[in-house]
Amino acid sequence: MLSPEGIETQRPCHLWRQVLFVPQATLDEFSISATVLRANVVINGGANIHSLASGTIITIGAARVRLTYHCEPCKKIKDFVSTKAIVHKRGYFGQIITAGALALGDRVEVTAERLEPIPYPIADRVRWYLDQITGPISAKQLVSELGLSSSYCRTLPNIIRNRPDIDPNRITYLSTKKSRPK
Repeated sequence: MLSPEGIETQRPCHLWRQVLFVPQATLDEFSISATVLRANVVINGGANIHSLASGTIITIGAARVRLTYHCEPCKKIKDFVSTKAIVHKRGYFGQIITAGALALGDRVEVTAERLEPIPYPIADRVRWYLDQITGPISAKQLVSELGLSSSYCRTLPNIIRNRPDIDPNRITYLSTKKSRPK
């Protein structure tokens, strides 16, 4: 069962990462199982989900889902598949808009409805999100609200440094260095 709170019996997750769709073709291409990619739903046939734009609404079973962004290849799968080879094939995250039950064999239908796209490149996603809020935000909160793992807190300063269109003063960092006695 999919609901706006996520997948029933699964732990809560970020709003934009509630369900991970992976095409059977990807699993076949790389000779891996859905569990390796931690997929929630395997799609057989139909439209190439990875070619759909972020913000596309699909229906599967009775549920409506907004496609948010492609899943980034990570170190958790590197022992099973080349992370470079599987970029933009790793899966597509979705946000559950309307609750509904799924059953084996349910068709995935692409609707004409579109919501705002969410950029895939992390730096673009940071810029996109900052454009939607006012005032400063902590690095930790920004990373969390973007649906990224906490390890991105370490790389965020480099992302910002390489993007002149992002005001670094919008992001605050907590110092982890201990004060040294004088």
